[in-house]
Amino acid sequence: MACGLRGETKLNFHARAEDATPEGAENLSELAAAFSWEAAIAAGLPDTCARGGKETILLVEDEALVRKATGEVLQSAGYKVVIAESAAQALEAYRESPVPVDLLLADVVMPGISGHELAQQFFVLYPQVRIVLMSGYMEQLALCQLSPYRKEYLAKPFSIATLLQRVREVLDRDPFDFGASA
Repeated sequence: MACGLRGETKLNFHARAEDATPEGAENLSELAAAFSWEAAIAAGLPDTCARGGKETILLVEDEALVRKATGEVLQSAGYKVVIAESAAQALEAYRESPVPVDLLLADVVMPGISGHELAQQFFVLYPQVRIVLMSGYMEQLALCQLSPYRKEYLAKPFSIATLLQRVREVLDRDPFDFGASA
């Protein structure tokens, strides 16, 4: 089932901040605060769209604006979100999480341990956790697709609907089904 927003609001994280800054917003923090992801989701998603769930997602993203926006979208859709800025922080957050983590949503390009390497570690240590890697660099996603580990991919920029649809699709799959990768 295709799920789309009217006008396909994109979470474009590669746009220049000065091109996107609304009047009165001086920096990225103010820009993020000026936009209500809850309102965008509520206004744009058709009623028939899968709006989210109650699962727990471990979001790993080193870019503050991307982390904040993506986290807010997922939380607005009903997911519990554990947020980490790095792979090392993600491993610690997973171990300390009071609830089981259902999905690892990680950026591929990060300082230190990459999202791809983090996904490999999760595959070995926590095989029940589903994995989605995201990147704005197609060559990075292409390299990840050569991996024998089961992972899904999400290309940036993505719409709110695409993010929610992709997360829901992956969460609805059997975590031990290694044959499917989109």
